[in-house]
Amino acid sequence: MRNAILISLVSLIVKIGYSQLNLADREIALNLTLETLRNAKNNDEIDSLNSIFKIEMLNFLKLDGAFTYPITKLKTIALLDSPDKLVRIVNWNLEYADMSYAYCAFVMRYDEIKEEIKITELIDKLDPYTAKPEGVIDAKNWYGALYYKILPIEYNGKTEYTLLGWDGGTSESNFKIIDVLSFSGNSVKLGSPVFKLGKSFVKRVVFEYSDKSSMSLKYDDKLKRIVYDHLSPEVPSLKGVYSFYVPDFSYDAFVWEEDKWTLKEDVIAINSETDKQRNKVYVLDEKTGKLKEKNSEGAWINPVDPNKKNDVGHVARTPESEIENPEEKIDEPTQKKYKRDRRNPNRLSVTTGKYKRKKRNKRKP
Repeated sequence: MRNAILISLVSLIVKIGYSQLNLADREIALNLTLETLRNAKNNDEIDSLNSIFKIEMLNFLKLDGAFTYPITKLKTIALLDSPDKLVRIVNWNLEYADMSYAYCAFVMRYDEIKEEIKITELIDKLDPYTAKPEGVIDAKNWYGALYYKILPIEYNGKTEYTLLGWDGGTSESNFKIIDVLSFSGNSVKLGSPVFKLGKSFVKRVVFEYSDKSSMSLKYDDKLKRIVYDHLSPEVPSLKGVYSFYVPDFSYDAFVWEEDKWTLKEDVIAINSETDKQRNKVYVLDEKTGKLKEKNSEGAWINPVDPNKKNDVGHVARTPESEIENPEEKIDEPTQKKYKRDRRNPNRLSVTTGKYKRKKRNKRKP
């Protein structure tokens, strides 16, 4: 009886403490718990500390103003706000000793009718080695992912949200995901039959690819489409073994038309106007043999620009150009052959002698 009274008293003090602290103070306290979680030594410690962090995070999100509060100190937490300002996703991952991942998320939604914030936890129930579900799932049977883009769409007279996400998968493969978030009363659903692949429809799109490579999956705001790397096996004999799939330098896209994300294959992907900012790159200085910074334009270069005479003669090929020039051949530039250096590459210098400074003849007195 005495212990029960003590526990109740402690709980009351904690609740009073939460109400007295503002959001900035709570974020600082929350970040301390997060840092402890990120420094966990083993899987059991990760799970234990994450349980504590989830409780603290939920208490934080329930505070007045948390829905619009700009979380900045939690560097390893993904914060995603919908363009219509009605949905916020707070999302993070856990990395285990075997390089597999688990995920946590809270979905916050502003109910315009009741003028209140509803919070739903997404519970990761999927084993990393199990195939992603194909149907509609609820919050208690989530597959787990980190979402990085949210796009409102109108489907069947209501607003749903297209999500782009990433899953670190296992030590052999990664995943990129296109899914749809929707709400029905107090329920959160994932999956919607809005993806048109030829004559068939699917409720989500999942890409599995090699852990040794990276795959681009982005929303092109200018052309209103989701553009992504087309994946192919490293060699034909590995077809169907998706942990050996890599980008093949072609692109596909989903275009929103007639209330559907419709697949368009072999699209031309170019940099947007916003990508034309100057970037820093590192190149070798031929005089000193050392790395130096160089400004580089992020703009797309037309591979058939006649003004670029010194560039390698690449040709941008499209289905139309193949029809127009069926017999066109490209002269491949000859490459000078070098003997393979069989020494340990870790022991070689940066330049391997190629850009070493030539010795000058000493002047005679």
